[in-house]
Amino acid sequence: MTHEIKWLCEQVKWAEIDEDSGENADVYLSSDDELDALEKFAGAPLPKDYRWLMKHYGMRSFVDDERVNIRINGISLSFLAHFSDARDTLYASELYSGSDDKRIPPQTLVIADSLSRDLLVMGLSEQSYGKIYYISSWKPWGAFDDEDYMVKLADSFNQLLTMVVENHSPEEPDFNIPDDKIL
Repeated sequence: MTHEIKWLCEQVKWAEIDEDSGENADVYLSSDDELDALEKFAGAPLPKDYRWLMKHYGMRSFVDDERVNIRINGISLSFLAHFSDARDTLYASELYSGSDDKRIPPQTLVIADSLSRDLLVMGLSEQSYGKIYYISSWKPWGAFDDEDYMVKLADSFNQLLTMVVENHSPEEPDFNIPDDKIL
């Protein structure tokens, strides 16, 4: 498992680390303690591929990699600039699983989001373990029915990165706004 995620990460065009200005890779990485806190919150272990990525690449941006402009199950990943680090993942997961803005099911982590509040989530329940889903920010305005508000993008983190890395025909960026909501 580690070999596959390591190879995939080596294929992604990550944003350069500006070492001349004092930046280093450590600011992007998550610690074991932070990842353990995610597991405690979710009540389940993290998939090994995701845990490895968070410890070795973390929230480094791949916004310069045009291959992220891919459509999977009708959803464009153009909104995805980077994955959240463990602290931000925990904060967002607590926020969106709370009673005020319950947008994610139990045992689900928000692993990325967009400025428009689109969410990329990972399931950790027995039925959804390791699966990656998209949740639209348009759901609160009735753009999606209850049965399709979570769109499955991949069966695993490895599979999601594989689709990006193997995308040889990037599309134009698309922001997943339903046609009937475009003015």
